[in-house]
Amino acid sequence: MMARESMSGGDGSVFLEARGLAKQFGGTRVLEGIDFRLEPGERLVLLGPSGCGKTTLLNVISGMLAADGGTLRCEGDLLDSAEAGVHRPMRRRGFAMVFQDFALWPHMTVAGNIGFGLEVQGVDRTERNRRIGEALEMVQMSEFGGRKPAELSGGQKQRVAIARALAVRPRLLLLDEPLSALDARLREDLKTELATLLDETGVTSVYVTHDQSEAFTLASRIALMNQGRIEQIGTPRQVYREPATAFVASFLGVSNLLPAPESEGGTLVLRREEVSIHLEPGEANGVVALPGVCRRTDFLGDRQEAWVEVDEGLVLRGFGPLDLQVGQRVEVRYDPNRARLLSA
Repeated sequence: MMARESMSGGDGSVFLEARGLAKQFGGTRVLEGIDFRLEPGERLVLLGPSGCGKTTLLNVISGMLAADGGTLRCEGDLLDSAEAGVHRPMRRRGFAMVFQDFALWPHMTVAGNIGFGLEVQGVDRTERNRRIGEALEMVQMSEFGGRKPAELSGGQKQRVAIARALAVRPRLLLLDEPLSALDARLREDLKTELATLLDETGVTSVYVTHDQSEAFTLASRIALMNQGRIEQIGTPRQVYREPATAFVASFLGVSNLLPAPESEGGTLVLRREEVSIHLEPGEANGVVALPGVCRRTDFLGDRQEAWVEVDEGLVLRGFGPLDLQVGQRVEVRYDPNRARLLSA
């Protein structure tokens, strides 16, 4: 199955292009038919459940793994092609990686960690010190250059890891779940900072996460993966509002999946926020109104989510009034024009 791509990008220039990328371990195929194009400055987020192949794909892009099939090109240069016998190693791709476990040298200072890659590149001391200072300022760590990693918090360590990657001015920045080791509040703060930083630097990036909130904040485009394939590529708004498959609809946000009318066939996708629950029947006025029984409620502070059984075995999730009680007879309403039809 080819990935369904919702957009082709801006001016059509291609920075990174994958065609039919495949990878297997032993007899298990973990990537199959991966196709995408990435334009300069774009931020592609690989999103999906554990085991879907997103980290394997990132490792193929980085050069840590060689593809078994298909091709990968960056700015026209062939990086991987099993058929042509080409695999350019990671050190010769000009990419930089940010890992989830920080991967800092414990015996080096913060400045030493950031400058290590520059030293390997042969950058002279004066320029190296200038770039270290610039990178520390970008991540708001200027006063921490002389400290060792053991003296830093988790968030500070990740800022150093990001600064180290940006200091070498990579062609492509790769990030493998860089916020997953942090607590929830810190993740929330850092994802916004990181999105701003990537915007300001304009670096092209590929970011792996299983967290939808991170994906929506950081991505210019999301590639939603499932079982080694890309199910859909598009802007965050497109993949959320216009899911191409039932998997995309059920993975992103909360969706109701219900049978379409027999004349249309397939499945209707109805987002939870499009469904309203009412205690009293009302006039239809172009909306679908279904009687049902409230089977469960969840208090969400300013509103309440409800599970309503409208037919035997068919339960719809939506939002209702705060005084809604389990067992009450209610009416479920939605605009049929807001439902999306998925082909059978």
